[in-house]
Amino acid sequence: MIPSASVVRQAVRLLGVVPVAPVRWLARRAAPLVYLLAGARRTAVLENQAALSPNATPAEQRRRARRTFANFLEAAVDLWRLPTLRLDDFDAMVGIEGREHLDEAMSMERGVIAVTAHLGPYELGGAWLAHRGYPVHAMVEALDPETNAALALYREATGMKLLSRNAGVRASLRLLRERQVLLLVADRVVGDGADGLDVPFGAGRRAVPTGPAALSLATGAPIVVGFITRSPDHTTRYRVRLEAPMLPRDTGDAHRDRQALTREVAARLSRAVQSHSDEWFVFQPEWNRRDVANQD
Repeated sequence: MIPSASVVRQAVRLLGVVPVAPVRWLARRAAPLVYLLAGARRTAVLENQAALSPNATPAEQRRRARRTFANFLEAAVDLWRLPTLRLDDFDAMVGIEGREHLDEAMSMERGVIAVTAHLGPYELGGAWLAHRGYPVHAMVEALDPETNAALALYREATGMKLLSRNAGVRASLRLLRERQVLLLVADRVVGDGADGLDVPFGAGRRAVPTGPAALSLATGAPIVVGFITRSPDHTTRYRVRLEAPMLPRDTGDAHRDRQALTREVAARLSRAVQSHSDEWFVFQPEWNRRDVANQD
């Protein structure tokens, strides 16, 4: 659910001069109305909750769906603050757990494939890593030039570089050879012709991209799965959590190896998303509905 370029630009300007607290308050107050007017997106989020929280009552699933919209609007506010946010305030807003896992992966000197989901303000996680000096390149969906430029206002605010999905495999391989961090969002298949694998996800099934596994197997680069969600202890507003590196295993059967690694990544994504289902910002109906050639 990407806002228009004009909305992003105006929001960035507003948050450069207005205290964030009242804007967050307005975002949360507006969430019930957005939920009511969301139509197909509301239906998609309710389907998400049914698949991710199958043991919850329908009433609880609806509550989680409503919280998803509230969390999404507040996360947008925090992202739009980035261009004018003081670095000290950034450090106070985002904490990290498992940074040693990324450092371990970087020490292998093969580049790192950082994989995440549409969980929390995931771009904020990449921005934090760039702010801390990691050479992060985030692959982003190719949109119209005006929208791309508006989104770049906050995506690039702390030094994170952007790589268009249209740049393809060659650019990704080059970055990994240069020992960079390639950030990929891997909980849904985006774009015509993208390779996907149908996997268990929560209590349902959905297609996830095989690209991260293919890149890892081609280069030997470790995969580090990470997420950013609301901080459980409230010491910071958000917390980045990084997991231990996953190393590719080459058995000589490239097709099978790619599928096996993709399933391992998807299992980690699924666990994290189920644990924070009201922070999973996927508004498309994609459960068991995509025609995928490579079935699990």
